[in-house]
Amino acid sequence: MKAIFQNLWNRKREEIWLFLELIIITIVSWVVFDPAIVNLYYRSLPMGYDTDRLLYAEVEVSAMGEDTGDPYEATEERRMRLLRQLKAVEGVENAYFYDQTYEALGNDRHGYWMVPSGEDTLYITNIEFIPDANFFETYGLRPLPGSPSVEELSRLSYNSMQAVLTRSAAIAIFGTEDAVGRRFQFITDPPLEKTVAGVVEDVRVSVPTAERASILMPSKLLHNGVHIILRLQDGINLHRFLDEHRRDLIRGGQTDFCRISRVMTYEEHLEKTELAAGRTQEVNRSLALAMFFLLNLILAVIGTVWLQAKRRTEECGVRRAFGATRPRLLASFLAEGAALATVAVLIGCIIFLNYAYSGLSTVDGIELFEAMYLNFASYLPADRTWVDGFWPHFLIVSACVYLIMLVTVLIGTAIPAWRITRTQITEALREE
Repeated sequence: MKAIFQNLWNRKREEIWLFLELIIITIVSWVVFDPAIVNLYYRSLPMGYDTDRLLYAEVEVSAMGEDTGDPYEATEERRMRLLRQLKAVEGVENAYFYDQTYEALGNDRHGYWMVPSGEDTLYITNIEFIPDANFFETYGLRPLPGSPSVEELSRLSYNSMQAVLTRSAAIAIFGTEDAVGRRFQFITDPPLEKTVAGVVEDVRVSVPTAERASILMPSKLLHNGVHIILRLQDGINLHRFLDEHRRDLIRGGQTDFCRISRVMTYEEHLEKTELAAGRTQEVNRSLALAMFFLLNLILAVIGTVWLQAKRRTEECGVRRAFGATRPRLLASFLAEGAALATVAVLIGCIIFLNYAYSGLSTVDGIELFEAMYLNFASYLPADRTWVDGFWPHFLIVSACVYLIMLVTVLIGTAIPAWRITRTQITEALREE
């Protein structure tokens, strides 16, 4: 290792421009790759429920054959009849019916409840569900040991003053997931008290965030717009099912007040929701920019390193004349390139760290760092991931930048070095 740095120091005049270029590229890489890395991380996280067994049905409400009452109203009788028709379709295991005010799971327009926990105030996502409508069964939520079954949780009454917590919410409020039967309050005027009816495994409220702590509460069906989630039986292929049974579902969703106009997989529904919220464009833009920059980075670094390596052809010939083997020369070139990249990335990251840290501020105990990409500011300690912490965020993205730079420099070094080491000694010695 000492010999490697000694060789670099002896050639400092030749290497200084490449070294400065790598430092500048490291700083720019940090800014470009940061949002791409964060968005890829979010997309790699499981939603926590059975998206691979769910279909989403778009529904149109119509006025057909009703002489009394509101022809558009989703009454209990109409709702139950619609669900029975859908569950009668071969391959459908369960169905959940909800109205336009309930964003359910997978969307990012949820409210928050403020819950006291010691000296802290926790902001926990609010998810409402219609009682006795197969919410937990359809989504495939999983109760923790000691909690009631999904069927019991789905039947919670609107007036029961009970709520269901996800694991992260229970830990944040009580410090333990064993929270069934315990009481907690919302910060309202006057304070609203709830009893924990059950605790379920964590689910993500939306694709663009890692947030998993939620309070799920029964609520009344008040409005008329209709949405339907369908759960298929285990082992059924979603796309094949749609090809074979799309018309059956549309017929099953036909009632005197609504009809199914379109059926899609739940994954397609999530993509459509992201697109409507503008998130798809933001994610695609960050990934496209990162790929474009990476391509140019590789070309620029390879070009610079190639020129640097070509100038060492004569040196390579001399070393081979004194007995150096081709593998040893290649390893020497790669080791010097790795050392140069490591020091350059270290200095570049330190420079960016000074810039990022100068903009670090704390508001209500929450770190805000504008220089780094934050897609969603989490207010809940149990929901904070490496993205939400300054130092974990900086170190992980820096490690990714280092790997990208290291691989790029090694590729840029290996190609010309491999060719140079295979040049005949007499030809190499004639290079100027």
